[in-house]
Amino acid sequence: MIRTVSGPRVSLAGLIIATVGSGLAMPILAAEPAVELPGISVAGEREAALVVNVDPQDTPQTRPNTAELLRRTPGGNVNTNGPLSGIAHYRGMYSYRVSTKVDGVPITPGGPNWMDAPLHYAPMPLLQALELQRGIAPVSAGGETIGGQVRAERWRSQFGGARDFEFHGGLNASAQSVDDGYGLGAMLAASNDTHRFHALGVREDGDDSEYADGDIVPTEYERGAWGLGYGLALGEHAFGVDYLRNETDDAGTPALPMDIRYVDTDIVSTDYRGRIGSVELSGRYFYTDVDHLMDNYALRGAPQDPARYRYTLADGETRGFDLAAAVPVASGELGFGIDGEYADHDADIFNPNNPMFFVNNINDVSRDRTGGYLEWSARFGQQWTYQLGARYNRVEADAGLVDGTPAMMNPAAQSLRDQFNGSDRNLDWDIYDVVAKLFYQLTPTVRVDFGLAQKQRAPSYQELYLWLPMQATAGLADGKNYIGNLDLDEERASVVELGLEWRSAAAFIAPRVFYQQVDDYIQGTPTDNQAAIMFSSMMGDPTPLQFNNVDAKLYGIDADFGWQLLPRWSVDGVLSYVRGERRDINDDLYRIPPLTGIVGLSFTQDRWSATAEGMFAAEQNEVSATNEESETDGYGIFNLFGSYRWRERMTLSGGVNNLFDKVYRDHTNGINRVADSDVAVGDRLPGPGRSLFARLNYRW
Repeated sequence: MIRTVSGPRVSLAGLIIATVGSGLAMPILAAEPAVELPGISVAGEREAALVVNVDPQDTPQTRPNTAELLRRTPGGNVNTNGPLSGIAHYRGMYSYRVSTKVDGVPITPGGPNWMDAPLHYAPMPLLQALELQRGIAPVSAGGETIGGQVRAERWRSQFGGARDFEFHGGLNASAQSVDDGYGLGAMLAASNDTHRFHALGVREDGDDSEYADGDIVPTEYERGAWGLGYGLALGEHAFGVDYLRNETDDAGTPALPMDIRYVDTDIVSTDYRGRIGSVELSGRYFYTDVDHLMDNYALRGAPQDPARYRYTLADGETRGFDLAAAVPVASGELGFGIDGEYADHDADIFNPNNPMFFVNNINDVSRDRTGGYLEWSARFGQQWTYQLGARYNRVEADAGLVDGTPAMMNPAAQSLRDQFNGSDRNLDWDIYDVVAKLFYQLTPTVRVDFGLAQKQRAPSYQELYLWLPMQATAGLADGKNYIGNLDLDEERASVVELGLEWRSAAAFIAPRVFYQQVDDYIQGTPTDNQAAIMFSSMMGDPTPLQFNNVDAKLYGIDADFGWQLLPRWSVDGVLSYVRGERRDINDDLYRIPPLTGIVGLSFTQDRWSATAEGMFAAEQNEVSATNEESETDGYGIFNLFGSYRWRERMTLSGGVNNLFDKVYRDHTNGINRVADSDVAVGDRLPGPGRSLFARLNYRW
């Protein structure tokens, strides 16, 4: 069940939760709210699981990294490796552990280092909303959701209410000074009660980002995309088909060994929603095709040695489906379904100065998952809501034979090739998820949430099939060389969480504490493979890591809150804290953010608003010795922004981010690898400096 609630900005809770410009998304009870909350969509997965929704128009975010919006959710964060390469991060988990969907399609990046991370395909100028599943993801959310789920929704046409066609659309335009960048997005649509059509497009362009000490090189970017969509409604049945073409050109990723030269992607999806009697039905089929070129010499300073020039051609294809039904049973609803994702990957490395050089980095790799679930949601009396679910997934992976020039010339590389080719690469795992959630309305103003789950994830193809020490690690960006491990077991997380939401007429707070014990957590650890050590040492890293199973735990607390100070003054914010530790040795997990938060003070009139916002992070000195991770200082930055609504359809907004031009580094940013930058090699990438921005949003 999905509810989208909107209303005038003068509503009381609206001022607390989503004053225009504050951009802090707050979750509420899955029951109907007592007041309307502008800009917030609240979804109940089978009436029980809560979703928080960030409206990008209500934030000061103008740079193109859509994943940055997750900082405005309780528990959310982002791993930033470049302006278009942000990886979703939730409660200490990231990359493959956080399921990410765009318009309902689970996106598999085409590049082995996640330069085109899933949210790459949800450009800010086309973004309708970014949703975070707070806490444990229900089994109906999809397979392998061990670290939660994020969903992005782009603009899309909607069916009208009458036979006559209506024409509508939208325009987003933004610009910012920190990189002389801009973004333009537009949609044109026509619809009636039977048909809907739309066309959309986006263009983004920016130079290297500035900060107080100079330029962050290379952080330039170019991206364009366009799409078409059609829908047909026949009684209680609706069908849709959508196509998106993404064309990313030069875009820097200074935390990775190479930069994007192009990412050309086609995404096709068809969907169905309908009802037969009291049974709700849904289905989807999708296909994605990614062609990706990257290199280490065009956007950054080229290597002095011509033998170290590299470019990589990567491609990935994914096909998938989901079929689901929901049947009313007694006092609740029984949901069940099946789904699958079938992905193929290749990545070959070359040297433009030596036509004889090649490496089959990823060759003829497949990873297939097929799963099914049952989920029961119901109310018990007036105060209790519960959800029980179980899911089974079958994951199968395989890889072809590999080779490369290094293996023809170097005994260590030859040994690694022969070890890999002589191994059984056809692998499979049976994995299970079990979820139980309970919601109790203790008083009219207090609700208690409790959840238990067992979640599992099979290894990724990088964790399995990296045969030569490389840094193609789905964006770990720690500067270390890794090799895969064909003997990996699946990750198994036991999760417990407890939440409380208190809401009065003038204030609310919603904290949640959580604990995850992860057995067989997949982590790079020092390898004892002597051939890998010898070859990696020749490449400059004498301590390569191998993906292995270890034991880990993650625990913490996150919260959102708001307080109506005066009729037009309000405060709201989010706080997030997570601690990640190894359980098998005395070490910390890699890339775990410290205590972070955002607090905004807003003043709102009928048509305009202004917000003063502080963003802060504590120091992080609990770092991974295994990854040779550096500590990070704490910081605080200050933003000012506001908006004006003109003639109901147009909103003008603007402001300044990082008002005092402070140099700061988020702990989840990658490590700089580029020598011809004002950021030292080995330093964590800094955040952008002072930036003036302006934005226009128009709907008709």
